[in-house]
Amino acid sequence: MAETVNIGEISNRLSEDIFKHFGWVVHPKRDDNFPCVNPNHTVKSKKADASGKKIQQKKTHPGDVVFHYQDPYIGRRVYLHTDLKSYAKDSVSSVKLRSAIESLAMTVECGRSSEVWRTKYSVPEGEAFDLRGLLFVHNHDGLYMDDFDETVRKTKLGTIPIAPGVYIHLIGPHDISRLYTIANDIIRLKYEKLLPEKYSFYYPDLVMWHRKGDVYSQSATIEALTAPYFIINYEGNNKLSSGYVIYYNRSGSSVAEFQYFLDSLSRYQMLEPDKFIRIRMVSKAPSEEYLSHFDAAKEQYARAWGFDESRMEVMNAIQLSPVTAVASTYSAPIIGWRAGND
Repeated sequence: MAETVNIGEISNRLSEDIFKHFGWVVHPKRDDNFPCVNPNHTVKSKKADASGKKIQQKKTHPGDVVFHYQDPYIGRRVYLHTDLKSYAKDSVSSVKLRSAIESLAMTVECGRSSEVWRTKYSVPEGEAFDLRGLLFVHNHDGLYMDDFDETVRKTKLGTIPIAPGVYIHLIGPHDISRLYTIANDIIRLKYEKLLPEKYSFYYPDLVMWHRKGDVYSQSATIEALTAPYFIINYEGNNKLSSGYVIYYNRSGSSVAEFQYFLDSLSRYQMLEPDKFIRIRMVSKAPSEEYLSHFDAAKEQYARAWGFDESRMEVMNAIQLSPVTAVASTYSAPIIGWRAGND
């Protein structure tokens, strides 16, 4: 029983240790339920009721942990009601995912209209906010090598009853490993004085969406963390020039891929002489030729746009390097020791 509790605690500790580096705030209330207020939310019961039915209304919805951050595009706080799963390799299955998604969707639907939920998680009265679900699927034995996206596809998401307006985000074992590696890289860059203690996440103004709030106080959104790349923005000091750190989650398998990427940076007005750009490769399977492809892309992109010498200096100053993957050392016995020493 103790080991089972410790395995469950792994996801709790791991998620908090990851997301604090991305500007997420965790609510202190954990592992708490709130009453179900929707009569359409039912569950199969082992025992029949007085009428002989084994389908009964849910009494409560579970809550492992709730994170929140301010979304820079919609201009309001996003709460992520999070279901933390810690599975062994053989337990990461479409059947379990389907059940977890269906349960979390009902939880979010109920929470959106529940005053008890708002009170439990300290939502300011009258505040406009978004409530979504986050399914955090960790593989605690580190042996899961399958394609998590394929496992998700096998759940046939379109057949899961999810109410309109309810959003569920999924982070699987490989995403967790990548984000854990990035969190550790951020720590290392700060230690080496290549990134200041205070940094932000960069959101350019888009055609249909415009960023709100201070550019130097933005959290990473769940959409950013699961995108092909996301950008850290920081102000310089007397020892460090202002600039960007970009975590790039693609293989770099072609010149065209990097040309499109450079075009995006140009459109975001990031290719400026007073901004240093450091790109960190975090793909689990980078191309062996990604550095050659990047150099070729810079030259072809500059030639196509007729860049002058000063603009080429900016392009050539971009630093591209891989990030060494860091494996989580969390295990049930270690968590047991940590819990005893807290």
